[in-house]
Amino acid sequence: MKKYLSKYAMITFAVGILSLFQYCQSSGHQEEKQHEESNTTTDIRSSKRIHSASITQKVTFPNMPFEKLMRLMDLTNKNSPLQLQQAIATLPASEKRRTDSFNIENPVQQMELLLAPLLMMEIKFDQEQAHSSSAGLTYRLQHHIRYNDDSGEAFIANQKDPAVHVNFSYNKQDLGGLAHLQVPINPKDYMIDKTGKTKEIAGITCQQAIYHKIDQDDKTLPKFVIWKSPRIPKGINRLYPYVFSENEGILEIDAYLNQDENSLLRYTTTAVLERDFEPHAFDVPGSPIDFGKQFNQDSLNNKILDVILHQ
Repeated sequence: MKKYLSKYAMITFAVGILSLFQYCQSSGHQEEKQHEESNTTTDIRSSKRIHSASITQKVTFPNMPFEKLMRLMDLTNKNSPLQLQQAIATLPASEKRRTDSFNIENPVQQMELLLAPLLMMEIKFDQEQAHSSSAGLTYRLQHHIRYNDDSGEAFIANQKDPAVHVNFSYNKQDLGGLAHLQVPINPKDYMIDKTGKTKEIAGITCQQAIYHKIDQDDKTLPKFVIWKSPRIPKGINRLYPYVFSENEGILEIDAYLNQDENSLLRYTTTAVLERDFEPHAFDVPGSPIDFGKQFNQDSLNNKILDVILHQ
């Protein structure tokens, strides 16, 4: 299975994640009330900048009816397709129809579920650096970045066996993102519409930007909607699975399958707590190995896959 998944890993967060369906209408309504959107253009640049804070993220597949089940599954287990099929069989007929495009036996879709940080994602930052802690179904990740030179360290461990891990430091020129766990979004591939719309996210007024893929024949990630605030440093954007070159810190990302579809993958902020941090709060575990001495991008990609897929 690892060999087959590796073949498709370069298109992760592109195909599989975009075929998942709605799980909970009530949750969506509650989130709409929590994040009221305004059509009024608002100048929010005069707002006080937040110098140091922790951010709690909620990662969801808003349009998948069996999302909660996915969070409990072991997709490295060969019996997981049968487990999911049995669970789907218990859904109401209306819910079953919305699962038709999801194939648990598809290795690309399995990879998407393995890579998404479904279990948790937290970010902390000050004016010099930022750190994320996230967990997917089979891995845990800690990632530290410095704003001034784009250097950083990362620690990725298997969820069941933390002794299986990769730990390295890097400079910007060394690393094209965290291999399969990050996808850089090239702004040259998109028309970017800064709509002027605003909404409150965790008490912070954010501005909307919509990314539309220029090449309409390219069906990979044709649309994003992001919500960002100048109160948050842009450096935190490098910690998301989708990496945007925005000048404001992003607090919500929606990834779309089609231009008219509902969001299929959402990273949204549920809390921003202003606080100070001790000097070592941004450290990652262990003693990171210098990237240039240990890896090239291909060998790092393979190592990360080994960690994620280890059984």
